[in-house]
Amino acid sequence: MPCTPSNVIARTMRLGSVLGLMILGLALPGLASPARADGYLTFVTALWPRAEKAGISRETFDAAFAGLGVDPKVISLAGTQPEFNQTIRAYVDARLSADRIAQGKAMAQRWKSWLDKAEERYGVDRYVILAIWSLESNYGASPGNSDIIRSLTTLACCTTKRPELFRDELIDALKILQEHDITPRGMTGSWAGALGQVQFMPSSFLKYAVDMDGDDKRDIWNEEPDVIGSIANYLKLHDWDAGKRWGHEVKLPPKFDFTAINAHDGGPVGAWAKLGVARVDGKPLLDTGKAETDKAWLFLPAGAKGPAFLIFQNYWAIKTYNISDSYTLSVGLLADRIRGIPSLQGRWPSQETTLNRAQITAMQKKLKALGYPIETIDGKIGPAARAALRTWQAKAGLVADGYPTPAVLQKLSATP
Repeated sequence: MPCTPSNVIARTMRLGSVLGLMILGLALPGLASPARADGYLTFVTALWPRAEKAGISRETFDAAFAGLGVDPKVISLAGTQPEFNQTIRAYVDARLSADRIAQGKAMAQRWKSWLDKAEERYGVDRYVILAIWSLESNYGASPGNSDIIRSLTTLACCTTKRPELFRDELIDALKILQEHDITPRGMTGSWAGALGQVQFMPSSFLKYAVDMDGDDKRDIWNEEPDVIGSIANYLKLHDWDAGKRWGHEVKLPPKFDFTAINAHDGGPVGAWAKLGVARVDGKPLLDTGKAETDKAWLFLPAGAKGPAFLIFQNYWAIKTYNISDSYTLSVGLLADRIRGIPSLQGRWPSQETTLNRAQITAMQKKLKALGYPIETIDGKIGPAARAALRTWQAKAGLVADGYPTPAVLQKLSATP
């Protein structure tokens, strides 16, 4: 199944990406039991038959849990559910600092031979690999230092409303130990269970981590070649289109017909060219030698007044790593800067605003009540919600850019 707007969410849920899980609201906290210590021990004892059935030896099991108990830090962090109101501009700007770009260029030189091998073996753009590596762990400088076995056990036994999800991830973490890719106390990462420099959840590690340097270990904690290869393998197996870009910054013609977006999204590149969409650098809309039938989507992250992008299949491949558009766009733009492509020509709105989750939920409910095809009320702006909003905006005489603002929500809410 190819990665497209309609199935990226489902695939992210299956893949176990910790950021995807948090964004999708799957790891919602519950009240911790007063008898956390007892609950922890009871959980570990009850876990053994399941672990044994999964092929875990008693030696591996005992070594994994030796000396561990409930992690109060995990309980504290899982007990909060922050509201993300940061604008996409603020998010992107924070991740495209001059220092981050300079470091990316330095890493491109330092690891050139392994990036060469990854491109040859997996067909994935080296600059996208570097950008993901940067955003996930700052090239290994900030991978998280939590004991993963302790974190996952605490999440599974004592804090979460989805204990089965973290229990399954814990079993997968034990499989990693059973296969001797890392030692129990060497298996570190984020408090929510993401591993090493690439921040894979254990289930993703088992599917996508690779032994790039040939030492018989998939070491995404200490071995940079394995880090590079694992990111590349992940993207390849998520329908990365070799030899092609994630997207281009584009400019729209005067009086662009925004109502055409719904009909053309996911359509051939040639159709966008006929609508007057053009690259800001003056180059052909599609790179030389690429088919005009390639699918493309118009992405307006800040609406009609902000920068515009024509995005391709590889955007959706990146998005499976983290379902946030802010993250995905940051990866693409950081990759471009490391490559040497200049900064954006389009300007972000000076007074950019964003809706919070409750407001987006209200918008979805109103659109659904008006008869628009909103299947899920989840407080997140996806392709379906943008398409419905564009249709309503056109009927209301507004610019049909699919960009939700407080003013748009106010007018939508007043619609009978």
